Amino acid sequence: MKKKLSYEESVARLEDIITQLEQGQIPLEQSTTLFTEGINLVKTCSQYLDQAEEKIKVLVGDKLEDFSINGEG
Repeated sequence: MKKKLSYEESVARLEDIITQLEQGQIPLEQSTTLFTEGINLVKTCSQYLDQAEEKIKVLVGDKLEDFSINGEG
């Protein structure tokens, strides 16, 4: 049974997959396997981010507002 990767580990693996796919030096079957793994990692990362957002909403009393960096936006 595979251990569940952390958000950071998932992003690192996704970056590795992207690099391999962009180089184009792997067989088609391996490419499709990596692509499928990448899609699953994107879903996993999205779930991590959704969970983090929910935790933050609880901490700030469900009053999340858009913010800007350096007064932009």
